[in-house]
Amino acid sequence: MPAEASETAPLIGRAVQPRYSKRLRQHLVAPVNLRHAYAPLIVSCFITGLIDAGAYNAWGTFMGMQTGNTIFLALGVAGLPADSKHLQWLRSIVSISSFMLGSCIASNIASHFGKTRRISLILSFLLQGLLILITGILITADVIPQKKPNSDRIFIGIPFLAAQSGAQVAASRALGFSEIPTTVLTSVYNDLASDSRLLAKNNPKRNRRVGAAVMMLLGGICGGWLSRLNEGFGIALWVSGIIKILLAAAWLWYADSME
Repeated sequence: MPAEASETAPLIGRAVQPRYSKRLRQHLVAPVNLRHAYAPLIVSCFITGLIDAGAYNAWGTFMGMQTGNTIFLALGVAGLPADSKHLQWLRSIVSISSFMLGSCIASNIASHFGKTRRISLILSFLLQGLLILITGILITADVIPQKKPNSDRIFIGIPFLAAQSGAQVAASRALGFSEIPTTVLTSVYNDLASDSRLLAKNNPKRNRRVGAAVMMLLGGICGGWLSRLNEGFGIALWVSGIIKILLAAAWLWYADSME
């Protein structure tokens, strides 16, 4: 009898393991239910405000708001502002280029695995979180200065944070929530003002637009107050990175399209 148990136990173990792996694989490749999938994007708006407020105060450039960086690029080429001691255009063009690279990488991840599949969203938000945390680690280690916009070392951090913002926008597009661009509010304000059902009781898109604007404002306020501290920008990055990692983990338990 013991001999039989010893012979069958490994067989049972080998039978259970493939079934578990198969279920996990099916779970990861399943499309998520889009009903409440906008919630992580609303949270991402808060993170944009938090990071951009800190980055502008510390480094004189935006990580997510590339419209502003385009204007900074134009002013930098013209040699403005006059008291700028460093190449404003270079900070802006590095941010814009890195943003586009991050968007390209995240979009290719979405195209490869499937835009609304769980594994795609987990990888996208995990990438975003890691890029923020890497910058936070470098700032904490004093590899990158927190409040020296004219230091060449800020060019180490700008690509990580701008690429994160690009990946974030790609995620919002992949999920199909064009009303939550997550990095800019110009189109949001326009869509709110031109919405013929603005005051309607049931208007989900309006609600999401208002939520995005409010969360970005709150993030910017928090980022501004943190920037008053000597280590404030680093704190903002650690908070933002941890939130993004938690969002990546949350997709693992998020309902799929069949639930």
